Amino acid sequence: MIAAAGLLLAGFYMLNKKGVDTEEETKLPTTEVGKLEAKDLELKYPGSPTEVVKLYWRLNKCMYNTRLKDKDFESLLKQLRFLYDEEFLAQEGNDYEDMLETFKEEKKKFTKEKRLISSYTVDSEKDVVYGEIDGRECATLTTSTIEKVDDKNTQTFEKFVCRKDADGKWKILGWELTDSSESFSKED
Repeated sequence: MIAAAGLLLAGFYMLNKKGVDTEEETKLPTTEVGKLEAKDLELKYPGSPTEVVKLYWRLNKCMYNTRLKDKDFESLLKQLRFLYDEEFLAQEGNDYEDMLETFKEEKKKFTKEKRLISSYTVDSEKDVVYGEIDGRECATLTTSTIEKVDDKNTQTFEKFVCRKDADGKWKILGWELTDSSESFSKED
C-alpha cells in the first residue's frame, strides 16, 4: 500500500509539474514590446552592423508607433541605449535623463502629427563598407525609412556608422541624413 501511495504521489507530482511548465511556456512574450524588452543583449547581442541597425529600427518603430506605459517606454530606451557606442553616449545631451526627455517630446510630436514609421530597410551585409577610425574597426551602412503622415509617405535615407567595442560588439557611433542611396540595396 505504501508503494502504491508513493507511485500515486509521484504521478500527481509529475502531472502537476508538467502543468507548471506549460504555464511558464505560455508566459513567453507575444507582443513586439514584450519581445524587445525580453531580449538579453548581454548574452545575445546582434553579430553584425546590419543586425544592430535593424534592431535599432525595430526599437524605434515600437517606441514611436505603439502606445506604451512609461515603464515600457523606458525599458525600450534602455535596450536602445545598449546599442550605442560609449563615445556617442558620452556626448552632451546623450545621458539617460536627457535622452529620455528628448524621446518623450519627439514621441508627443510624432503622435500629434499622426506620423507612423511604416517600414525600414537596412543595407544587406554585402553592401556594408568596412574601414578603420582611430585604429578601430568601423562599418558604414545606409537605411531607408518610410514614414506615413495621413495618406502621404515620405522616404528618408540615413547613413549609420558602427564601431566595434572592446568586447567585439558592433555599436552605433552615429548617423546622419543623406539624400543619396548609393550603396542601398532593396534586400531586408
